[in-house]
Amino acid sequence: MDYKYNMVNYDKNIPATIMFLNLSSDTHKTELQWHREPELVYVIEGNAESCCNGNKVVIEQGDFILFNSEDVHLVRPADNSGCKLLCVNFSFEYIRIFCKSIDSVMFDLTQTPGAKSEITEVLEQIAHTDPQDDYSSLILISHINKIYYTLLTKCMCFRRTAGMLTASRRDFSYAKTAIAYINENFRREISLDEISGVVNLSPSYFSKYFKNVTQVSFSEYLANLRLENAVQDMLTRNASVSDAAMDNGFANVKSFITQCKKVYHCTPAQYKKRLAGR
Repeated sequence: MDYKYNMVNYDKNIPATIMFLNLSSDTHKTELQWHREPELVYVIEGNAESCCNGNKVVIEQGDFILFNSEDVHLVRPADNSGCKLLCVNFSFEYIRIFCKSIDSVMFDLTQTPGAKSEITEVLEQIAHTDPQDDYSSLILISHINKIYYTLLTKCMCFRRTAGMLTASRRDFSYAKTAIAYINENFRREISLDEISGVVNLSPSYFSKYFKNVTQVSFSEYLANLRLENAVQDMLTRNASVSDAAMDNGFANVKSFITQCKKVYHCTPAQYKKRLAGR
């Protein structure tokens, strides 16, 4: 279940972080993330599925998706297909040299016709840059600058003007707080009352809100997160089914096996054997 980022350090002077990510068709990535830096995710091979701020979209090979600052998101393989991704995380510090108001900026790829195709072309070039080339950093710097130029000149809009939002954006602060809490405490029992109390919402309202943002219920998100980590323990630490279940918050081994069958259509032991034989 390989879904961790593999950093590609071409050169520390490149004004962005460039990463490649290989996801197998067996990956069931659950953990949502968000960060200050905007990010571009380009699909080099296969098809990917993205969930961003509660909206799902399939990203086909040769296409990309843009996550603005603080967008709640994840990217995983589309059904029954692995995928290879190129991820480019922006550098606010670098962009600020040219755009002092970058902290109040968001990017909209639909603002100018042709902007997305321009960026797609550059991402394709980055994806096929040879990292073994001693001078690849020179061309990568020019590619990243081209992306920044296109975004700033053709896709930039402001989150706030005279203290007002220019576009309606849903409030994801509750979701971020809840997800962070779940990610830190999933190895123990977490009730709906507890998690709704963390964000100071009623249990019924929180349930509807959380599913609207993440596309899964609170209980399903928690179970899937436990499943990912339990299976990962079996693969990387050679943990037994029983230890993996107990160490990752499952009430018992049966609930671990049930969730694994639901997601991967086999038992944890069978899933481990399947991956080991690849």
